[in-house]
Amino acid sequence: MRIAAAISAVMLVASAAAGGEATYTVRCTVLPEGRSVNGFVQTVQVLGRGVAEVRVKTTLTPIGARGFASGIPRPTTATPGWFRLPHSLADLLTTEDDPWERATRVLRWVMDHVSIEENDMGPQDAASVLARGGGRCSGLANAAAAMLQAAGFSARTVSGVLISRSGAVPHRWLECKLPGAGWVPTDPTLGLWVITPRYVAWPGPVIHPCAVEKVEVHDAGLSALSSSWGWPVRWNRGAVLQCKVVGATGDAPVMAELSGPDGEERELSFRRTGQFAGLTAGRWLLTVRRGDRIVQRCTLQLERGKTVSFSIDLSGPGVG
Repeated sequence: MRIAAAISAVMLVASAAAGGEATYTVRCTVLPEGRSVNGFVQTVQVLGRGVAEVRVKTTLTPIGARGFASGIPRPTTATPGWFRLPHSLADLLTTEDDPWERATRVLRWVMDHVSIEENDMGPQDAASVLARGGGRCSGLANAAAAMLQAAGFSARTVSGVLISRSGAVPHRWLECKLPGAGWVPTDPTLGLWVITPRYVAWPGPVIHPCAVEKVEVHDAGLSALSSSWGWPVRWNRGAVLQCKVVGATGDAPVMAELSGPDGEERELSFRRTGQFAGLTAGRWLLTVRRGDRIVQRCTLQLERGKTVSFSIDLSGPGVG
C-alpha cells in the first residue's frame, strides 16, 4: 500500500528544525495557494500571469497536541449520518486516549486495511474505497478524512501535486485538527503525520496542465524520524533537555548549542538554568560556550517523552 516515488529566563536564539525546504517555479492556469499549518508552510509569490514562485518548508519536530479525546470539539464538517466506524476500529478507541493517540489509531487502521491502487478506476468516495479495500491517493485521503470525522475530529483533504523524479504528479493528502496543535498534515501513502517539501498545495484538484520547475530543493527525507508499525512517524511529544550551571557562575551567560538528527539545531542563552523542549529523539551533540571559550562538549542520547538533566561545570579546564 506504499507508493514509490519535520524555566528561568532564557533566550531562544535559533531553531532550525529537521525537515526540508524547496523553491519551485510553477506555470499553470490555476496557481497554488499559500498555506500554513503545523509542520508545513507554503508561500506563493505571483510573478506574472499564470506564473508563481512557490516556497515550501516542512518540519518534523513533535506535534504538541494535548488534552483527552473526551474533550475534542465536534468537527466542523461531518460524515453522512449513516457512516459508522468499523467495530474493529471503534473497539480500539477510548475517551482516555489523548487526541494524537486516537487520531493515530484511526490512520493506522486505514493504512492497514486500505491499499493504494494507482490504476483504480472505481469511485473514490470514502464509502466505496472502504468497501473495496483500495483506491487511488484521492480515495485513501477521502477514506482517512471520513474515518477521522466519524471518530470526532475535524479533518479535510488537500489537493496538489507531488514532485517526483519524473515531474509533478497530481496528489491528495489530508489534514486533521488536533487540540493545542491546530491543523496537522498527513499522507497515508507516506507515513504517520508526515509530508515533505515535495508537496505543493493547490486550491482544489489539479485538472489543468501544469509545469513545475525545481529551483532549489533541500529535502533530507524522513531519516530523522523513528519508525513504528512499519511507517515513519512524527510523534506528538518530544524529548526534553534541562541544563543547570553548577559551582561559581558569575554574571556572564552561557550559550548551549545543540546539533541533532538530520541537521536540527537549537541554541539557548541562560545564566543558571535553561530547558530545551520538543526535541526529536536521537543522538545530539551539546556544546556549551561562555564567551569564546568552549566549556563542555558531549554527545547525548535523547528519548521521546523523557527528560534528561545535564550539569554544566564552569570550573573545569574547558575543551580545546
